[in-house]
Amino acid sequence: MVGVTLDPPEVLRHNAEVVTSILSDVLTRVSTPGHVLGFIQTDGDEFVALKGNHVTSAEVVGRYSTYGLALEAVRLRKRSL
Repeated sequence: MVGVTLDPPEVLRHNAEVVTSILSDVLTRVSTPGHVLGFIQTDGDEFVALKGNHVTSAEVVGRYSTYGLALEAVRLRKRSL
């Protein structure tokens, strides 16, 4: 039998209080108390979900037609085995 080592689980974000802060006309920061989850950037009629602590190094996780969908994409934790 082969053993598998898993990374420590992330904090469950579904129950965490999520705060959004408008940084500019096109950029919103998404965070929980003490932790930046990512950003939402407005690009024309689309909302770009970015995950990461800093906007310059954040990864694009998707482009969405609504702000709410982009917010959910940033809130969701990455799934892995």
